[in-house]
Amino acid sequence: MPVIKEQNGTWTVRISKRVDGKRIQKVKRGFRTRKEASMYETAAKAEGIGSTAASFETMLGAYLDYSEASDTSRYLKTTFVSKHFPLRSEPINKITKEMLVNWRNTLKTSGIATRTANRGMGYIRSVFSYANEIYGLPNNGSVLKSFKLTKEDKQEMEVWSPQEFSRFLEYVPDGYYKAYFAFLFWSGCRRSEALAVCRDDFQGNTVRIWRSIKHYSNGFLPLKTDTSERTIALDKKTMDLLKPFIADADPFVFGGNRSLPITNVQREFTAAIKASGVKPIRIHDLRHSHASLLIASGVPVLAVSKRLGHSSVNITLNTYAHLLQKTEDEMIETIDTLRQKEKV
Repeated sequence: MPVIKEQNGTWTVRISKRVDGKRIQKVKRGFRTRKEASMYETAAKAEGIGSTAASFETMLGAYLDYSEASDTSRYLKTTFVSKHFPLRSEPINKITKEMLVNWRNTLKTSGIATRTANRGMGYIRSVFSYANEIYGLPNNGSVLKSFKLTKEDKQEMEVWSPQEFSRFLEYVPDGYYKAYFAFLFWSGCRRSEALAVCRDDFQGNTVRIWRSIKHYSNGFLPLKTDTSERTIALDKKTMDLLKPFIADADPFVFGGNRSLPITNVQREFTAAIKASGVKPIRIHDLRHSHASLLIASGVPVLAVSKRLGHSSVNITLNTYAHLLQKTEDEMIETIDTLRQKEKV
């Protein structure tokens, strides 16, 4: 039996392979779980004993499987590596710290956003950390230090405009998912809050947000904070899209007799991004898109904070400070225009 549980509770992998006519055996001990041991066994058989010959790209795939990455996360990470990591085809045990530092230097001058670069280096570090923990390979990725954010960098936020969201929505074929994504974008709710919305939560054009769901099998959960409970109003077009689902006999507005599975939500989200060609963002960024749209349009920050269910208006102020600066500049322009009519 190649995967064995030891008396101390750890797992050991024993692999026997024939290489160049000779039988070679490899023993790897100390895995904390059977899953870790099985992942090692699979990769070792596919890439050679110890998996030291595995390319970075192969190790990335193993890491994504091991971490049970969502479709969206998998898409974002593999896309970054494919576009920006030229060492992806190299055996991971041949990628040195010097090579990684040199790549980091080129990344800094490549023109991509600092947040994107830092997020990408985080992906690379995670793969090296996984290879170190599971296969005992050097954790060379630790040399990749994040870039410091400038004032301009801090103003960046991954959001969609209404036009980008509209294009994305055209490529969502299923009615439940189309309604769900529209609700997120035009309400600013968290995705777990939206999954828990039922027919009885609606009254006219308002919806009560008072519970959440991550997985249907776990039932309803409390909201992130006590102040997250709120009642928000929805615009006419969003309500028109939701009315058929609200009128349905099934309890859940998004899903029918049960809430939408979060893994399916992520898969539909990723598929529509690919098909529509809009820039990739996270599902949570639909919430940022909504808040950014309101603040940039001049809606008072206190009203936005209450709509989002933030525990403090300071959270809203800190998160969207760059947009508030913009509205401040516009306000001064308005005051200047008014003052021009005055004699003093």
